[in-house]
Amino acid sequence: MNKTIWFIILLCIYQVLQAQVNPKFYSVKSHYGFIIAHTPDLKPISQTEPYGFQIEMSKLRTSDKAWKTCFCYGRTGFSFTYFNYANPDVLGSSYNLIYFVEPYFTYKGPLKFSLRGSIGATYLDTIFDEESNPTNLLFSTRLSFYLSLSLNLNYHFNSKYAINLSANYNHISNGGQKQPNKGMNFPTVSIGFDKIIDYTPLKPKPEELKQYNRSWSYYLGSFASLRSADREAESTNHPLIGLMAGALKPLSRINGFNLGTELWYDWSDRKIAQQLAVDDSSFSSAITLGHHFSVGDFYFLQQFGVYMTRPKNIQPNWMYQRYSFWYRIANRWTIGASLITYGRRADHMDGRLIYVLN
Repeated sequence: MNKTIWFIILLCIYQVLQAQVNPKFYSVKSHYGFIIAHTPDLKPISQTEPYGFQIEMSKLRTSDKAWKTCFCYGRTGFSFTYFNYANPDVLGSSYNLIYFVEPYFTYKGPLKFSLRGSIGATYLDTIFDEESNPTNLLFSTRLSFYLSLSLNLNYHFNSKYAINLSANYNHISNGGQKQPNKGMNFPTVSIGFDKIIDYTPLKPKPEELKQYNRSWSYYLGSFASLRSADREAESTNHPLIGLMAGALKPLSRINGFNLGTELWYDWSDRKIAQQLAVDDSSFSSAITLGHHFSVGDFYFLQQFGVYMTRPKNIQPNWMYQRYSFWYRIANRWTIGASLITYGRRADHMDGRLIYVLN
């Protein structure tokens, strides 16, 4: 009798463990693309066609908790990607370590459509040098940031093998830590092959898991970055520290609008003011307004910022765009990163810590 009871208990434990297994993907991809010359002075070095390869491993998260993160099934994982920019003397190659999240828009049947967001670090083997490589205005630090957004079609032959076709928009920049820093934008098309382990057909989740909060949310936060005091050459980095506050209003399950304010003090602006002998404050403040996608614990924000105060001799623009990615790590605490741009010119990135009040 005791043996029978223990057998039943062990069988139940085995079934629970089997039910919680997340399918694993081991993948290889090849890339081919082109470089966007987003300013006229980049055209001479942008007439190339980058190519590369990628290896990755990921898991398809199937639990209810993981599903509520984006109200969808999704993969998370790590990849290593090599890009050759087909201009060895000026641009060289890059080696990228990447973390990605990939929510599925469709999951029934063999054909699946997904969106992937990637962030990581890149090592560049050929960078700007005032004497030996003065035309490379894209890269000036060997270590930089990598960002990418991809649309993917995944076709499963069976439970063990799949192929995928992806359109990728890739960006590499040092976040304004050193100049010149035009940054590289290079779309690629990739085709890949997946080996899948422990895959089982995905099933619809209960409707009660799809509920979302329709009320206003309010946030407080801080952000920080390092910036060069010389916008055109190598220089010592200086801190930028800021505060922000605002409100988020859902309009649907994934769409909403936001408004807020942010203010910061930039020690690199203070250094520039001293160099130029101008009486400019290093304090800036702005009002922001924008749209955001809210998918479970993820926020993707696109905002316009209008300066209330700024160092006018250093910063001639009165408006900027900010693109932010937030991820809720606890009940109210959120971490993130943002990129501030002026038109087509990326200025700098920062890291963010936010407290959200519902």
